[in-house]
Amino acid sequence: MLGNIFNVFSRRRQPEKSPKHPLTSTFRNRIMMLVRDSLRGDLPFFLEELQQKMAYLHGKPSLSGNNSRISTVQDDIYNFLQTCEDAYFLDAIEYFFQIGQGQYFRGNQEAVIDHINEFFEVDNLPYFITKAVWEEYETDFHGTKTTGYKLREHPKVICRENDIVHNNAVEPALSLLREPDLLNANSEFLEALEDYRQGQYKDCLTKCNSAFESVMKVICHRNRYNYSEKDAANRLIKTILDETSLDAFWEQPLQVVATIRNKLSSSHGAGLQNKDVSKHIAKFTINATAAAILLLHDEAY
Repeated sequence: MLGNIFNVFSRRRQPEKSPKHPLTSTFRNRIMMLVRDSLRGDLPFFLEELQQKMAYLHGKPSLSGNNSRISTVQDDIYNFLQTCEDAYFLDAIEYFFQIGQGQYFRGNQEAVIDHINEFFEVDNLPYFITKAVWEEYETDFHGTKTTGYKLREHPKVICRENDIVHNNAVEPALSLLREPDLLNANSEFLEALEDYRQGQYKDCLTKCNSAFESVMKVICHRNRYNYSEKDAANRLIKTILDETSLDAFWEQPLQVVATIRNKLSSSHGAGLQNKDVSKHIAKFTINATAAAILLLHDEAY
């Protein structure tokens, strides 16, 4: 009924400075109008489920307080979303696609997500919501094999700091990583983005390299290149370069993600030397990882 109610935006974040671009009233209004127009007759039932999740999240039966004018749970959630903290409104957006696994949107979930991202962009808000990731599975029932799909990743709100880099590297990489055999890399890259948002920059570097290595192993497997599952980034890069038309000089720039991870991440003990990773180093590593993934994938196919 409630699902994983605490895995939402506000609960995945550590206290930090107020965002430079707070959510606008026009953005909130557009979101609520989009939900209204997308759900139509199902809107009251949807709002009841949304209010229930938000009430459990905050431990408050009435989200708007003791206001005699609030006569229904629909009124309660609507009034709460008009004035709540930005992070809580972003929680609600994530809940939209958890309630009934997004089935209220009747197959239009991805279109709704596209509209939300457009609203973020129009009001110059530094956020982006990912699309759901589904994993294929096969069952055997009395000798008859059937294929089904199970949800692996709900849509999540992530930070978007640079439009050009996001639109040309991070977003295309996330889209690519929704392919069935790249789902492990997808999870690792999403974890890197989450570590970045939480300020866990050392862990971010580790997850970036993991995602990069996972993608390279899939490329090698798909193309039947000679590799081992134990190969690290340097070996995988060399294998792919040997099998494709990329010039040898690409080895060093592609190796940078692994080098940063080896030198600065939390994957190795620091010993006597303190490893201090700044935000801009983590940001560079995320962007470099996304670009490297796209380059090698496009070159291999």
